[in-house]
Amino acid sequence: MIGFINISRRTPLRLQRAALQQRFYSFASKLVDVEQLSSKSSQNEIADALRPHFNNQTPVLLKWPNLDCDAIRCWTSMDYLVSKVGEEIPCLVEIGGSYGDPTMERPEITFGGFIQYMNIFHEMYGNEGNSNSDNEPKKEELIYLAQNDLFDPLHEDFELPALCRDASYNVGKGHLYNTMIWFGPKGCISPLHFDPLDNLLMQFVGRKKVILFPASGGDDDVNQWHYTGHEGQQKNTSPIDLMNVDLNKFPHFRNAPIAIECLLEPGDILYIPKKFWHHVTSVDTSISVNSWWR
Repeated sequence: MIGFINISRRTPLRLQRAALQQRFYSFASKLVDVEQLSSKSSQNEIADALRPHFNNQTPVLLKWPNLDCDAIRCWTSMDYLVSKVGEEIPCLVEIGGSYGDPTMERPEITFGGFIQYMNIFHEMYGNEGNSNSDNEPKKEELIYLAQNDLFDPLHEDFELPALCRDASYNVGKGHLYNTMIWFGPKGCISPLHFDPLDNLLMQFVGRKKVILFPASGGDDDVNQWHYTGHEGQQKNTSPIDLMNVDLNKFPHFRNAPIAIECLLEPGDILYIPKKFWHHVTSVDTSISVNSWWR
């Protein structure tokens, strides 16, 4: 289990970077670009902040301290979530914390059953990451409600940026494809992979660490640093463990481009361009919503 250093929202960026890099990885990296919004930012202002990054296909972190929305205020309560969604609603979960693990199972359970699991997990391990704790869960104890369609009642708890479904904002074609929820305890991982569509990753509960790499530029050996599809992985997924890169096994990883790192906190929105590689780890109990659009 990987421990994370507790970083507050007030920690200066230079100290955040030092803390995030300590113990975790040795490859070259830089911080993601940041656009600061206000709680009163309009949909036009959100689109204006994102547009140049969309046009250049570069990731950006939108700091949108919209702390009054119900998703941020209420989703920390397991009782609220189960009362809102319903106990018997089915959902798919990943047992083992990462679909990159070939032994990972993805059964269907009830949402009420998942909330029971989360309550037990919090009693045993707490809900915040702490690198100094000796009481950390084993991989097989992690259950991740990952990539499920956002439950209908939760749509009303936040405001999706309008640019995803309205072409008049001139950030893509305004064609929204999917809106998904990602909900799980600290330690859950989405392995290094890319998606074919532009992506807004919105954080509402807890923190996530995201490591990104630019989209690959070709099929020669240098651009195969990611070993996509190897070891039984999907064609958009890498078998490389970024927290413990085995350069003897994956020597082309030395040719990887400079990584871009990001710490997502409640109220943050990360724009991930299409086909940009990204690896995501839940630092705390985390609830995120993402929307894919063109």
